[in-house]
Amino acid sequence: MRNLHADHYFQIGSAHYAHGLPCQDYALSGGNERSAVAVVSDGCSTGRHTDVGSRIQALSLLGAMKSVAENPREGLLDMSVAIQDRKKELLHDARMLLGLSSSDMLATCVYAYLSETGGFVHVEGDGVVAKKFTDGSLVASHYEWADNTPFYPAYTGLDLEEFVKTHGGDLSAMRLSRTDVFIDTLGKVGESRIVEFNLRDGLLGIFEEITNEEIETLESVAVFSDGAAQIEGVEWIDAVVELMSFKNFAGEFAKRRMIRALKNYERKSSKPVDDVSMAVIHIEHLHEEDEDHVGTDIAGQLEG
Repeated sequence: MRNLHADHYFQIGSAHYAHGLPCQDYALSGGNERSAVAVVSDGCSTGRHTDVGSRIQALSLLGAMKSVAENPREGLLDMSVAIQDRKKELLHDARMLLGLSSSDMLATCVYAYLSETGGFVHVEGDGVVAKKFTDGSLVASHYEWADNTPFYPAYTGLDLEEFVKTHGGDLSAMRLSRTDVFIDTLGKVGESRIVEFNLRDGLLGIFEEITNEEIETLESVAVFSDGAAQIEGVEWIDAVVELMSFKNFAGEFAKRRMIRALKNYERKSSKPVDDVSMAVIHIEHLHEEDEDHVGTDIAGQLEG
């Protein structure tokens, strides 16, 4: 048996701060001991009110998760599809209610969902996904779009055709790559692996299942905006390792870790150029004597 704990944090980057612009990243997490979700959203820098768009992306995702949890699907992939469909409805309603344009909604959406028996990660756009294991090893995946032109969920049904043309118009062309880096139990960086995805896959979003067997070995799963790969003088994998070096998991553990990490970088004259956000789910593996607490379902915990 296991308990799940989630937390999140985001911070403005030096480029936006210097020009008096708002932070266009946002992060949220929610759930309970039995199921949890962690989401980050990164607004397009050239958009108008994408700081609002990123918040709506994250809030809509949690709203969609709550709605689907009330009527759960049998398979994780079916659950992911249902969440995306519901999120699109919520995004449309929010945009119309607030009088926002389609360009205001241009923001990525990367999230992780875990339950006692399994979970998944879904990537719409770019960013970083990391898994840390109980033996101290870690695997991190950096998703990058060609020409630094990521897909935004808001393109669907609005500017999708134009986005496809921007990427050459060939749905079979490889336009999204994922760089996987492995860190062993001693902290040594292993060889990296690059996986490519075609434009069609990128438009659908990259779905990665996390099996129950894998959860048994996990300490935490984290999602980051692309800002984690844009800290001056710091390799992205080193930044991820630092941001996942949690001292403990009490209270606002992700917030404490990011603040401490960024302060350490600042002392070395390094700082995040882009806004940066992270959201984390920690898996607490219980012994038999600890298994006397019964959690409620996620639908009742995602109302805030």
